[in-house]
Amino acid sequence: MAQRIQYPSADFPGPPQISIEVPDDWETLTVPGVQVAVAQPRVEGSFRANVVVTMQRFGSDFTLDAAREGLVQRKAALPELEELGTGEIEIEGMTWIASEYGYTQPGRPTVVQAARYAVVDRGGAAKDVLEIVGSCGAESADDEIETVRAIQDSITLAFD
Repeated sequence: MAQRIQYPSADFPGPPQISIEVPDDWETLTVPGVQVAVAQPRVEGSFRANVVVTMQRFGSDFTLDAAREGLVQRKAALPELEELGTGEIEIEGMTWIASEYGYTQPGRPTVVQAARYAVVDRGGAAKDVLEIVGSCGAESADDEIETVRAIQDSITLAFD
């Protein structure tokens, strides 16, 4: 006899609903493999500040330390990395790893990124790793990083 497996279900929970608050003039973008992407209006010749939200499903034994190690590996691959700071923050009772850094690719302007990672327990069946990364050009980072952080701080999750 066969059994029917269903998604979403207790064994395979559906994704949470994600919402963020962005400035009125920012635009939504469709990016493959990304759940949410937004960017400031395009200005010719300058880096377009943006925020992307992704989520990946892992087994129930995945930890925040494992997410931290993934971040370390990701940053190690960036050219001319300048670490600005890494630590933990709380948003609405959820612990996030927060890391800010700059990097420069050959022939391109320096990018400043603010990356945040949280591990969401899905009732013991799985863990979802939520990543929200904001990027801006170094030449305008003093102003734009605050907007990026405010968008990151506004994130809320809802579960069915």
